[in-house]
Amino acid sequence: MRRMHLMVKGAVLALVAALAVAAAGGAVTLDPQTYYCFSVGNLAVGIQTLSVAAADGGFDVLAYSDNTVSVLHGTQTASGNVQQVLLSSDRLLVVDGDRFYLRVNGATLSYAIRPASLGLELIISPKGSIDLFEALTSVLVELQDVGIAGMDVDVDGYRTFARNALKGPAAPQDLAAKLDYALYGLGVAEDWFAYASQKGLALLGLRIEVVVEKIPGGILPATFSADMISETNTVASLVVPVDQLVSLARSTGVGYVRLPYVPVVP
Repeated sequence: MRRMHLMVKGAVLALVAALAVAAAGGAVTLDPQTYYCFSVGNLAVGIQTLSVAAADGGFDVLAYSDNTVSVLHGTQTASGNVQQVLLSSDRLLVVDGDRFYLRVNGATLSYAIRPASLGLELIISPKGSIDLFEALTSVLVELQDVGIAGMDVDVDGYRTFARNALKGPAAPQDLAAKLDYALYGLGVAEDWFAYASQKGLALLGLRIEVVVEKIPGGILPATFSADMISETNTVASLVVPVDQLVSLARSTGVGYVRLPYVPVVP
């Protein structure tokens, strides 16, 4: 896996892009029918610093805590309806504890930075054909305004997903029988909030309630104890970060991770 630490400051912009293309062995063109997922490690910026800078930059900033949401900053054009802001804001920052989800809808591409199983990931959704490093440079220039000055971008191991695919991405073989398809689809969706709305999933900030069906004698890892709502010998209910769904499903003691059953009135 080859990573590049990309930093963009003023006049070095063109040089960074040129060096990156040379290092990659040639230009790579992003396709507007596809969205791209890059691992970017951890970013050296505090949540409070990011929130203040995002508000100053005209972002809608929402903060979740104990199942409640506060609007730390709202633009004049943003609706007071939180769900509408989550779905339609062109510049959005959602803060949930020590996690954040930043989304920008631009003229040539949309992008998001969000939690991943290890660190963070960058999602790029081009609106037309665009060079990979032109896209990365464009994103990095904008992120400087919110205090993010560089990323360790994995330029070789990025994942691609077809946009608007009817069946959605297929889960890896080891997850197909352990994680509900809608939950896997949420984790790799182009936009978590849009996907949750389309599928009728109830996100709680950057978390979601799930039920774990345990294998006989199964014990859940202690790392998920803080997410626990209730537990018996056979099942457990948790509100787990979206980025940890795959890790939970792959844990020892877990048979299957699904959505809670919703009672139907006869």
